[in-house]
Amino acid sequence: MMKKRIYPKLMALLFLALFFPVAASQAASETVPVGQSDSSASIPTGQSEGTPVTDEKGITADIFGREGGTFHPFLTVEERWTDNLFITESNEKDDFITTITPGLWVAVPANREKLLSIDTRTTSPGGLQLSRVKPKAARRYQAYALYSPEVVLYGNNSEHDHFNHKAEAMYQYNLNNGLSFDLIDLFKDKEDISGDGLTDTLYRYQSNLLDFITTYDPSEKLTLRFDYSNYYLDYKEDVNRYRDRMDNSFNLYAFYKFWPKTSLFVQYAHALIDFDQDDLLDSSENRYYAGVNWAMTAKTRGRLKLGYINKDFDNGGLTDQDGFSFELQAQHNLSAKRSIQVNAFRKFNESDTSGATSFYATGVDIGIVQRFNEKWTGTLNASLERDEYNGIDREDNYLTIGPVLRYKPREWMFFDFAYYWTTNDSNIQFNDYTSHTLILRASLSL
Repeated sequence: MMKKRIYPKLMALLFLALFFPVAASQAASETVPVGQSDSSASIPTGQSEGTPVTDEKGITADIFGREGGTFHPFLTVEERWTDNLFITESNEKDDFITTITPGLWVAVPANREKLLSIDTRTTSPGGLQLSRVKPKAARRYQAYALYSPEVVLYGNNSEHDHFNHKAEAMYQYNLNNGLSFDLIDLFKDKEDISGDGLTDTLYRYQSNLLDFITTYDPSEKLTLRFDYSNYYLDYKEDVNRYRDRMDNSFNLYAFYKFWPKTSLFVQYAHALIDFDQDDLLDSSENRYYAGVNWAMTAKTRGRLKLGYINKDFDNGGLTDQDGFSFELQAQHNLSAKRSIQVNAFRKFNESDTSGATSFYATGVDIGIVQRFNEKWTGTLNASLERDEYNGIDREDNYLTIGPVLRYKPREWMFFDFAYYWTTNDSNIQFNDYTSHTLILRASLSL
């Protein structure tokens, strides 16, 4: 039980570590800091300079992002309609869901770009579905923190109205001798839809990811990297207690720059998966990869790695698993107004079904972005994932397709109009489902 109590303290200590050293450090007039991209966004490459402006009247509006870019309040209001709220095979229920998300993120030194944009997945060992990319930063340091509550209201199922919470923080520090440090913490308090095809239930959980990366450049061509991450997952309902766990992951990389914009690398990863109640599922994973990083032109960049993964269960009565593994994160600009992003993976994930020991997940996400003019942008998204469960006879095939249209009348305002069609074709009939979702979203930020 002790390991479940350290995270509020950990978050508090991390926030203190972020901002007390920063307040006494360099001014914000340096050049580009580098942020962390997710699967749907490119790495931020251009930042604004400047510090918050004050005068004899006190703090001006510039502190909220117009000039300085230190404090960034935001508000998002989303209206969503779905014809299958609980993703069941039969007895489908439609509903309107209203989500109100205020929040504030802070960057020191001042920064206009949101510096951390990653997410976690409860079934992924270590929390991250894709490995975290750490580009080089030009600033000596960069700190960032965000807090965002979320109000979720259901039109026809008001008994499920609830609050979610999200907090995240990041601190980067770069030394002149080629040594750099990158620390992030991501906390979520939210819900899962039951997804068992039978019950109309939302399962509450809390998760926390602490991820640390350090890199060292002994020469212009060679880069060494070490990662450590701790991921904790805790469900509120007893029916899901078997999924509570803590993962500790370690990664070693060696990158060699063969060309100015291309590096080859090798990676070894070791993960310890420790379940709180179901000790029979405790396991360790060893992963071996070779890959390439490229940013050969302004049009294309990405990472591809291929390798082998072995999963050993502590319980000798369970069958160990191994197989081929890969990961792809790539972006290519087809023209000045059109680009394509592709993410793909093959790996073992922790089971979300009682009776299964894990599942072998293979997936690909593709997004084509078309900028029509300065105010209108369209995106066509498609994702496909196949989950093969170990320990039970179950195989799921998920497909999602959806266009998104964004209207941005001002730099600080945008509207999204989206439609998503999702289906699961499973060999177990009550896990089959199809859903249609319409989304209207308005967002304001400074």
